[in-house]
Amino acid sequence: MRLPARLTTRLVAALAASAAVMAGMAACSDDKADTTTSAPTVGVADVKAGPPSGWSDGGYKPDLSTLKCGQTAADPTRGITDTEITIGGLAYLTSPSGASMTGTEAGAQARFARANAEGGINGRKINYVGTLDDGNDPARNSSQAKVLVEQKKIFAAVPVMTSGASYLDTFCAQTVPFFGWGFNSGFCNTSIGFGITGCLLPGKDLKATATTYGVMLNALFGGNATGKTVALVGNDDDTARTGLASIARQIKSVGLDVVYQETPIPDSGLSDATPIVSGIMTANKGAPPDVVLYGTDFTATTKLTEALDAAGYKGKHLNTVGYDPRLAAAKLPGLEGAYTSLQWQPGSDVSVPAIKQMADDINKYAPGTAISLPTIAGYWSADMFVAAATKAGKDLNLNTLLKLMNGNFSYYVDNAVAESRWPLNHFLSTPCTSVVQLNGDKYDVTSALSCGAYTAG
Repeated sequence: MRLPARLTTRLVAALAASAAVMAGMAACSDDKADTTTSAPTVGVADVKAGPPSGWSDGGYKPDLSTLKCGQTAADPTRGITDTEITIGGLAYLTSPSGASMTGTEAGAQARFARANAEGGINGRKINYVGTLDDGNDPARNSSQAKVLVEQKKIFAAVPVMTSGASYLDTFCAQTVPFFGWGFNSGFCNTSIGFGITGCLLPGKDLKATATTYGVMLNALFGGNATGKTVALVGNDDDTARTGLASIARQIKSVGLDVVYQETPIPDSGLSDATPIVSGIMTANKGAPPDVVLYGTDFTATTKLTEALDAAGYKGKHLNTVGYDPRLAAAKLPGLEGAYTSLQWQPGSDVSVPAIKQMADDINKYAPGTAISLPTIAGYWSADMFVAAATKAGKDLNLNTLLKLMNGNFSYYVDNAVAESRWPLNHFLSTPCTSVVQLNGDKYDVTSALSCGAYTAG
């Protein structure tokens, strides 16, 4: 049954929380604004969906000397005693637009609570002082980072879920390792930032291209998207333009044709979809494309999806904002039948033991929390820290942790979170995805978590 209209309205507002971030982080490759067509690196028919660990880096060798921030702390025992580790997070839990990472604190808290119930990290309990809200404001982002270090005396920042990276001045100066979803620039080319997805916004000089979008598009067409055409649509801002250019480069690199690549949607909101619909419906030599890929916020995605369907569009919709258990309950028409790409296995797939463990932890330690994208990201960010700190052993301090992680450390949760490797993923994203389709009141997994590969040069 449908949710009451008032509840549905509140849900849409809440889901706008992660929408702006998701639109911005759609550039899961380099941000080089290269819209030219080049010879395919590999044909899409030859793009194979590999396992979520062991993906190929294509021989890419990063220059470690370019990493920003140091790895040696002036006070290596800040925030740690023989019995306790102090952890705090930073996220935009509110913002002027209504967007937020609501749920990410609860996800981290649940994972830390289980670690403490199991005896802590090598005997040290986690003193989680909560996640501070930067209000999606750069100045507050910076000031809250100082509060975490100078007042809270944190050992590490977990989770970090912010749209900007003003925190980096403080975290670099004070050598504060931070863990989160790598959708801001602080997770890229720094020795102290560790994203569960790697670095989603690498530098323009990156000489590697991922086949991730080939994996996604193949999933939509039974394993082979050969000959399919794609439309890319985004918000009217620099982040979306950079993101769409990057996505276009990936899609073209596997031999597919991008027939529409525009960013016509105002950040203030989409009022009239008519000209956009007209452009997309005739983009493929007067006909519609096979796939529309949205780098847009939640409200614009649903509105444009509905408008295209009303105009008779019969192709496939692929977005990055359509996964949330509350959406299935709300049965929003703009997302029915649409596909969503994720960067981990969906939280509804409790057939995966690690996903069931996550759901059990959240239900036990943060009851009533929706297992949304921000919640999941917070949980896995905390899990990554627990894994690294545990491996560092009883001699854990800031210097030993960073030496370990920037040596030859990898993080992987079996069939739940794709493998990341360090220091490589300071420079690259993990080339991995899962794809789900919303059908009625449930999500069907079109493609379980799998990885593409990188080609270097």
